[in-house]
Amino acid sequence: MTKTPYLFLCALLLAGTSLSAKTPKVKPSKEQAQKQLVALKQKIKKTRRSLVANKKRYNLAVNQLQQIEKNVALASSELRHVKIELANSASKLERLQKKQKKLDILKIKQQQVLGNQFRSAYGSGDEEYLKLILNQEDPQELSRMLGYFSYLNKARTHQIKLLTETLIQIKNTSSDIEFENKNLKVLLKQHKKKISQLAKLQKKQKRITSRWQLRVKSTHKKLDNFKANEKELQTIIDTVRKAIEVFMSGESLQGLSRLKKKLKWPVYGKIIKKFGRRRNNSSLRWHGVFIQSKQGRAVHAIRSGRVVFSDWLRGYGLLLILDHGKKYLTLYGHNQALLKHTGDWVEPGEVISLVGNTGGQEKMGLYFEMRHNNKPVNPAIWCR
Repeated sequence: MTKTPYLFLCALLLAGTSLSAKTPKVKPSKEQAQKQLVALKQKIKKTRRSLVANKKRYNLAVNQLQQIEKNVALASSELRHVKIELANSASKLERLQKKQKKLDILKIKQQQVLGNQFRSAYGSGDEEYLKLILNQEDPQELSRMLGYFSYLNKARTHQIKLLTETLIQIKNTSSDIEFENKNLKVLLKQHKKKISQLAKLQKKQKRITSRWQLRVKSTHKKLDNFKANEKELQTIIDTVRKAIEVFMSGESLQGLSRLKKKLKWPVYGKIIKKFGRRRNNSSLRWHGVFIQSKQGRAVHAIRSGRVVFSDWLRGYGLLLILDHGKKYLTLYGHNQALLKHTGDWVEPGEVISLVGNTGGQEKMGLYFEMRHNNKPVNPAIWCR
């Protein structure tokens, strides 16, 4: 074989390899995506069962903490829903009241126009109208007068129609206002009830959290606890990562590599625990940041992605994990309530949870962690 054909063959093989590597993955169909989601959920469920099976870790105190925090989350979500409904109802009522004012002004104007027309047409009485018609000897003048009165009559008919329509709109708007006022009263009652319910649950949560913190008060116990928490989180992340590679490899998420210093922090607040700092003067370090913030404040997705975990996990409370593609994950922990579920797609800036202190956390805030290739990375490199 000559040298030139050999080189040409090699070039073809290399080109074929390059083309094959660049061939985009086919996005799964809706049915395939659903099957992938079910498979992911089953994998996570199986992993969680194996974690909970460790009774030394998941004792009565932990189960109590988990249950009360899930109840608080449910009450928080319901309260948020009622607040949104309340705001929508109040806004609708305001729009209806403005509409009613405009219709009342329009009604007065239409009544004035119609009144002027009646006065103009009947100022000299019906007899004058008959005289004008009967006394005309000039056919052209007669035709002109008939046209004039016909025009006045049509104008009056049109104004009467407009006024009637306005009166109907006023009546309908009044009915809508009455209905919305009743709806507002019901929602206010629900709002008051939900606030009371949430306050009771949070009081109970505080008692259980205090009892739990006493159990791990010593530095030695805290260190063991941190290690065990991180191990369980890693187990969940490993499960999620493998499931993504197996079941969701065709999804077209673009990762975060080109977004350094371009993303916003997920919640407004003060970073009181920085990435890489020691935890409780131990050998363990923070794999993320803790952002101290106000209870119930909205937590936003830093980028579009898919929810691959949304549940309670010891040490992290109500935890949500987003897959952004290209082996990038973001974690949002200690939430008061999770507003997205496993399998949900989220857009950049979309509200995904509410700030809390679940998982036995003393301070209100959000634990935020970023991972790439299964390794924690400093969120400050991406967020500003």
